Amino acid sequence: MRARTFLTRGVTAAGIAAFFAAASLPISAQGPARDTQPTAPGWVFTPSIGVAETWDDNVLLRGEGSGSVSDFLTALTPRGSLGYRGRRTTFHIDYRGSFYLYQELDELNAFDQRAAVDYRYRISAPVTFYARQSFAKSPTTDDVDLPGVEFRRLGVRHDDFRTGLEARLNARTLLNTSYTFQRVTFDDDPLIPIDTLHGGGHAHGGAAQLDVRVAPRLGLGGEFEMRHAIIDEFRGFDVQNAMGTVDFRVAERLQLTGGAGFSRLSTSESDITRSAPAFRVGLNGSGARVAWNIGYRKSFLPSFGFGGTFENQEFMAGVLAPLTRRLDVSGSFAVRESDPLVASDLGLRSIWARSSVSYLANRWIRIEGFYTAVFQDSQRAGGKVNRSRAGVQVVTYKRLRVR
Repeated sequence: MRARTFLTRGVTAAGIAAFFAAASLPISAQGPARDTQPTAPGWVFTPSIGVAETWDDNVLLRGEGSGSVSDFLTALTPRGSLGYRGRRTTFHIDYRGSFYLYQELDELNAFDQRAAVDYRYRISAPVTFYARQSFAKSPTTDDVDLPGVEFRRLGVRHDDFRTGLEARLNARTLLNTSYTFQRVTFDDDPLIPIDTLHGGGHAHGGAAQLDVRVAPRLGLGGEFEMRHAIIDEFRGFDVQNAMGTVDFRVAERLQLTGGAGFSRLSTSESDITRSAPAFRVGLNGSGARVAWNIGYRKSFLPSFGFGGTFENQEFMAGVLAPLTRRLDVSGSFAVRESDPLVASDLGLRSIWARSSVSYLANRWIRIEGFYTAVFQDSQRAGGKVNRSRAGVQVVTYKRLRVR
């Protein structure tokens, strides 16, 4: 009973820890039109609409052995983006709404929304102010990047605000400071037990990163971040992460990055303070025909289990290969493992995978075949959830210069 109580309370804590992820995961099949940022001074408006036909083999996100239900769905995705580039200012706003229409299970028809606003202002030659607000509302928890949350057919809303300053202190030194606020809310659903996903919560905190170029190929630095989070409006925890970092250019198109340090977490519920090593490493390369990246991160996170305390590991990889001027293939893969610090708690493993083949028919139409899959094991009865989707989408868009 104790383990179950901690398990169900900790699920929502993972949503608040989303900002600790090393990278976002491109899971949604209905991707946006490409190249919508303004590349020349002035305003650019890009309207877009996409239509996708998808086969979903587990629309209810049921656990293994519970009888998965499959169906076809049509996704209609109108989108609009507006960008501005000036002498000191850049601004970009993007909105996308997807109507999910199922062929047989029309009671599951839903509306997915994503929006983002980016603003940058160059205060002086070395100092730039930036701010970003993003919003996502999805009918399922596997379509939003929330580490440690169980995959469920339950609506989730995720708000993320970030702001800060980038300052070039001299020719070799760059300082970045930021403030972050996030809120996660799950929908009420009478069919979902109340102890499965709680009402969400919010978190805020600050971070600083210093990078110094000590040689043409070598950079050294450090980063520090601290977060305070409130879960279910009364359970709080604080996290600090500190790392020394290195950035080394192995070759002209091959770069290695890494960091090592420690994570510290304290919770108000149990007055327990824990510390653990933290480190990350990444390698990325590019060439005439392919660009790729791989990365690994281990840190002490508020996540899934006792007091929200978990040691989290993440592995990510991605590749993009333009085969011709019009045809390209891409893929991404990510694994997250949350290992409990208390033996009586349960761990969680989540896997995301996506691949696509994209063809630019002309300047305004792109055709894409895609496959996405998610796999999760929460190490309890019925906790293995697998979902695969495959389909074709057509996206049409046109850049319009606003005079």
